[in-house]
Amino acid sequence: MTVSGPTPPGSPIPVSTAAAGQLASVWQEAKVDPATGQISVVVTETELTSYLSYKLAEWKDAPISNPQAYLRNSRIELYGTAKAASITTTVSVAFSTTVGSDGAIQLQVASANFGPVPVPPDLLARLSLMINEGLTGSLGEMATGVKLTSVDIRDGRMTITGSVTQP
Repeated sequence: MTVSGPTPPGSPIPVSTAAAGQLASVWQEAKVDPATGQISVVVTETELTSYLSYKLAEWKDAPISNPQAYLRNSRIELYGTAKAASITTTVSVAFSTTVGSDGAIQLQVASANFGPVPVPPDLLARLSLMINEGLTGSLGEMATGVKLTSVDIRDGRMTITGSVTQP
């Protein structure tokens, strides 16, 4: 049985191997600004959606399929299809981002819905913890040698800025 769920805020985002690869190499290709000593990368909705799509495809029994990642209004809004028992529906998870004092990105689940049902706050807290543990490993590997200072999300782009640390 299919149950209606939340509606994404925009048109479907295309998935491509090239965009997924671009996100995977974004830190290696980033250049340090000699005037400020800062390094900055921009991630697009297409890159993030493609990367998530390919990563979820590697995961046996992934909880979400057909991910769509929208970068709007200072939040990452993730939509996808989920199945539980005989129910198929759209799920949504909205994340706010901060940078911790350790220079690592932190995601906080602001809201989540399974179909028309909001996810309870205690599950949101556990979901935030799980996502941050996973993100620390994945982003940490990509951003080795960079201490993040800010994350700015708007208009379909996420700009991550940091400074290069000494080895």
